[in-house]
Amino acid sequence: MEGADRAQRLKVFRILTVVGLALTSLSFFTPMWWVSLEAPNYPEATFPDGVKILMHWNGVRNGCQPRESEEVYEEEGLECVEEMNTINHYIGMHPIERGAQIEFALSPYLFALSGVLLVLALFYSGRFWGLLFLPGILLPVGFLTDFVAWLWWFGHNLNEWAAFSVKPFMPTVLGEGKVAQFSTYAYPDYGFALCVVGSAGLLVAFLLRRKDLRETSS
Repeated sequence: MEGADRAQRLKVFRILTVVGLALTSLSFFTPMWWVSLEAPNYPEATFPDGVKILMHWNGVRNGCQPRESEEVYEEEGLECVEEMNTINHYIGMHPIERGAQIEFALSPYLFALSGVLLVLALFYSGRFWGLLFLPGILLPVGFLTDFVAWLWWFGHNLNEWAAFSVKPFMPTVLGEGKVAQFSTYAYPDYGFALCVVGSAGLLVAFLLRRKDLRETSS
């Protein structure tokens, strides 16, 4: 009976590891977080979601959608990354491209390494086996930490030649805020949810495997 229980735990462990790997891998191809600015000079008819950008693991993308009306037909939305840079320029913030260049360049390799380690974790149970889970489990924490750190950097390294002088500030990470005449919004996107659920699955798999290995060795 004890052998059957261990076999069942091993099966659940492998399922959770594969699902966790799949979900965290999917997050690489989906937006993790979005940021939007709204102001009177950006009317809703032209910018229905405000000046919106999407944070991905490997870069920042345009978040503006094509306008839908009888008078205007668009195949692509306005380029809101450039528009966000224009807004930031007026208050002395650096262009978005200055941020996280190393992280964006390394992210495909880090994800590939995390995937290889998790595949190895399905079969390896030797010394330091738990370290194989660490990158996958910490992915959402790593993203959020890096995101917050770069937002702080952008808000505290303002150029003196700005058209509008503002004091160093912490840009909005989550929820709603205000900068000069702009209303700011920042919320996690579905990629972050995929990453968190995948990470949680990997954590449960890790705990199940640890319990199983401890009982086997005792």
